[in-house]
Amino acid sequence: MDKIKSEKRQNIFGALKMIEKLYLDKQIPGYVFRNIIKEYGGDISVSNFVCHSDEPPPESEGAK
Repeated sequence: MDKIKSEKRQNIFGALKMIEKLYLDKQIPGYVFRNIIKEYGGDISVSNFVCHSDEPPPESEGAK
């Protein structure tokens, strides 16, 4: 899948917040949401996104 392309960071942030809403509404699985957030971690601050308390936040995964 291709990355979201936009000249405006607000558009990317908005799209990611909509994807986050799908995740919170259990419309997409956690691993899909985390993978999308990881892909944009360099472009957007991932601390603005939430995961359920039983799952690690996207920024801490893989750092063991």
